[in-house]
Amino acid sequence: MQTKFLNAIKGHSWRYFLAVGAIALIYYLASQFAISTLTLSSEIYPMWPAAGIAQVALLLFGRQLWPGIAIGGFLFSISVPSASIPTALISAGARTLQAWTGTYLLQRINFSAGLERLKDVLGIVGLAALGSTLINSSIGSIVVCLTGLSSWSNFGTIWGTWWVGDAMGILLVAPLLLTWRKLPSARTKRQQIVERAIWLLLLLAIGWLVFCSRTRAAYARYPLEYLPFPLVVWAAFRFGQRYTALSNFILCGFAIWGIARGSGPFLKHASSIPQALLSLQAFIAVIAVTGLVLAATVAERHQAEASLRASEASLANAQRIAQLGNWDLDRNTQQLRWSQEIYRILGQRPGTFEPSLEAYLEYVHPEDRELVKSSIESALFQQQPYSIDYRLVLPDGSHRTVCEHAAVNSLYITSTVQDITDRKRAEAALRSSEERFSKAFHASPVGISICTLTDGRFLDANESFLRSLGWLRHEFIGRTASELKMWINSEDGRRLAQMLQEQNSIGNQEIKIRTKAGEVRDWLLSVELIDLGSSQCVLIMTSDITERLRSEEFRRGKEAAEAANRSKSIFLANMSHELRTPLNAIIGYSEILQEDARDLGAEEFIDDLQRINTAGQHLLVLIKDILDLTKIEAGRVEFHLETFTILKLVEEVVATIAPMADKNNNILEIQCPEDIGSMQTDLTKLRQSLLNLLSNASKFTRSGAITFTVARSLETPAETANRCKKLGVYTRGGKAENSSSPLSSPQDWIVFTVKDTGIGMSPEQLAKIFDPFTQADSSTTKKYGGTGLGLTITKKFCEMMGGDITAFSELDKGSTFTIRLPAIFTDFSKSSEQPDK
Repeated sequence: MQTKFLNAIKGHSWRYFLAVGAIALIYYLASQFAISTLTLSSEIYPMWPAAGIAQVALLLFGRQLWPGIAIGGFLFSISVPSASIPTALISAGARTLQAWTGTYLLQRINFSAGLERLKDVLGIVGLAALGSTLINSSIGSIVVCLTGLSSWSNFGTIWGTWWVGDAMGILLVAPLLLTWRKLPSARTKRQQIVERAIWLLLLLAIGWLVFCSRTRAAYARYPLEYLPFPLVVWAAFRFGQRYTALSNFILCGFAIWGIARGSGPFLKHASSIPQALLSLQAFIAVIAVTGLVLAATVAERHQAEASLRASEASLANAQRIAQLGNWDLDRNTQQLRWSQEIYRILGQRPGTFEPSLEAYLEYVHPEDRELVKSSIESALFQQQPYSIDYRLVLPDGSHRTVCEHAAVNSLYITSTVQDITDRKRAEAALRSSEERFSKAFHASPVGISICTLTDGRFLDANESFLRSLGWLRHEFIGRTASELKMWINSEDGRRLAQMLQEQNSIGNQEIKIRTKAGEVRDWLLSVELIDLGSSQCVLIMTSDITERLRSEEFRRGKEAAEAANRSKSIFLANMSHELRTPLNAIIGYSEILQEDARDLGAEEFIDDLQRINTAGQHLLVLIKDILDLTKIEAGRVEFHLETFTILKLVEEVVATIAPMADKNNNILEIQCPEDIGSMQTDLTKLRQSLLNLLSNASKFTRSGAITFTVARSLETPAETANRCKKLGVYTRGGKAENSSSPLSSPQDWIVFTVKDTGIGMSPEQLAKIFDPFTQADSSTTKKYGGTGLGLTITKKFCEMMGGDITAFSELDKGSTFTIRLPAIFTDFSKSSEQPDK
C-alpha cells in the first residue's frame, strides 16, 4: 500500500514538472517568435502572444503552474543581449505576476472559458487585457530605465508599447486558445460547413485585399479597412465566439503582415511605422472587443431563447401531466389565446380551430353553460375573479369535470383550466371508502379505538370497544387509559409504549385490563401507527378472550380429569384382575374345608367356613362389577356378536333368577311369545344386563310381583330417532350415540321390560340411578348392599349393543326398566364416521 502511494505521488510530480516544462518551452518559443517575426521597428511589437499563452495556461490548468511562465520568461530575458541575470529574474517575475493576477481576478468572477457570457468577455478584456498587463509594463519599464538600457525620457513610450503589446496578446491569443481548446463537433451539418467555408474564403480574400494588397486599391481613398466588419459580425451572429476569435486573429495577422510589407490602410495617414502600428492596434482592439461582445450577447440571447423554449416545453409537459391548460383574454380587443392543453382537455387535436369564447362554451355541459358564461362576463365587465367547477361534453360523448381559476387585471383575464375528473372520482371513491370504513369501524365485533401518540388520549372508539369496557362515549373520549384506570399493572402501559416505539406495531399481545365496573378481563391486543391529518395516532384493536381462556382452562382441567379417570380405570382393572386370583383361591379352599369338616364331623366350623365362602362370593361379584365398569371406561371391552333364540335366553335367565325371587316370597311372571324368534347381538352382555335388572327387582321387592315381558316391536327410522332424541343419546351429526342411525326402511326391535312392586324411587333418586357407584340413598346401600354399578354397567352394555335403557319409578309403588335392542345389530358408529360420498 505504501509503495502504491509513493508511486502515485511520484507520477503526479512528473506530470506536474512535465506541464511546467511544456509551458516554459511554449512561452519561450512564443517570445522568440514575437522578437523575430512581429518586430516592425526597434522595440515595437504590435502584440505579445506569450502574454495570451501565459494567461490561458493558468486559466485552464491552474495557477500552481506559474513556475512554467517564470522559467520561460527567465530564459527569454536572459537570451536578450545586454541582459543580466537580476534583470532577467525581475522581468520573469513581472510576467508571472501578471498572468497569475489576471487568472486570480478572472476566477473571482467565476470566469467561463467558453466566453459565451458578456461577463466573461468583459472580464478578459478589462481584468486581464487592460488590468493585469499594467504589472509587467510598469515593472519592465522601470527596470529598463534603472539599468540604463533606455533613458527615462522614453519611459512613457516603453510603458505604452509593452502595455499595448501584452494587452493585444491577451485580447487576440487568449480567446482563440480558449474557444478552440476543443475541436468542433463532427456532427456539423453540411449546410453549416459550406457556410463556414464561404465565410473563411471571404475573410481571407478581404483581409488580403484590405491589408496586404499592393495594388492601387490598397491606396484608394475609400475606408476599405471597414470591409472586414461585416464578416466579424457574420461570425458573431452565426458561428459564435470560436469563429469570432479566429476572425480577429486572422485580421490581425493580415494587418501586421501588411504593415511589414509596407502596404495597408494604416500607412496612408501615418508618417511613421509606430503611428501606423498604433492605428493598427486600435483598429484590431475595436474589432476584437466588438466581435467578442457581440458574440457573447448573441450567445446569451440564444441561451435565453433555449432556456425559454425549455421552460415552455417544461411548462407544456407539466400542463400535459397535470391536465392543466391556460387561456388569456384581452379585455380590450376580446382576443383569446390558450395553450395546447386546452385542446386536449376538449378532446381535440391542438390547432383544430381558432380559440374563442363561443367555441369553448360549445363544449360546456348545457346545465353548466350559464354558470361559466356569467362568471366570464363578471370577470370581463366587473373585474371579479372566479373559481368554479363544471362539466365538459367531449366529441365522443364522454363527460369530464374541470376546475377553472381566473384572475383579472386591467388588461387581461388569465385563467387556468384543469381536468379534475379523476380527482373527483377518487374523492367520491374516498368518501365511499370512508363511509364503508366508518360502518365497518362501528359495526365491527372487534374493539377498535384511536388515540394520540403523544399523550395517549382517546379520540374515537367503536361500540364493541366501549361495550367491553362498560364506558359511555362521552365518558371515554378525551381521556387516557391511566385516567380510566384500565391498567391492572402500570408497567403494562410503559411496556406497550416501548414496544411500539421499537417495532412501530404490536401484534396479538395478551394483556389484562380493568373495566368501568372493576372487573378484570383478558384482551388480545394489536396496535398500529397511523396518520390522521398532520397528527400521528395509534390504532388499537382488541378482542376479549376472557371466556376463551377460561374455556381453555376448563378444557385442560377436563382433559386432566379424564386422563386421571382413565388412569384410575386402568388401575382398577389391573387391581381387580389381581384380586380375583386370591379370591378364587379363598372361595375354593372354603368349599374344600366345608367338605372336609363334614367328613370329619367338625360341624362347628361349617358355619364359619360358609360365611367365608359367602363373603368371598360377594366380594368376587363386587370385583367383577368394578372390573366390567373399568374395562368399559378404558375401552377394553370386547364385543362378541352371535345369533341366538330369544326364548332360550329367557328360560336361562329365569332359571338363574327364580331362587332369588322365591327367597323374598316374590311372584315371578314371564310374558314372552313362543314365536318371538331370534336376535343378533352380544349374548353374554344381554344376559348380564337382564340378570342385573331381575336381581335388583328380586332384591328390592318383598312379597310382591315381578313381571318380565319380552316383545318384538317395529319402528320407523323417524320413530327411532325421536325416541333416541328424547333420551338425549345423540352424538355429532345428529345421530344417536351407539344407537341405530336412521335407515331407509323400518327395523325390528326387541323390548325387554322388568316391572316390580318394590320400594320404588323418588324423582331425585331416579335422575341419578344410572350414575356409577350410586344407589337410591345411603340407607339402601346399608340395607341391601351392592356397589351401585349394576345399572351403570347395564346402561353401558345397552348402548354398546345399539340400544338403550329407560327407567320409570314411583316411591313405594315399584319400578319399571325397559331395554330396547335392535333385532339385528348394526355398528352405526363406524358408518357414521365415513365421509359422505
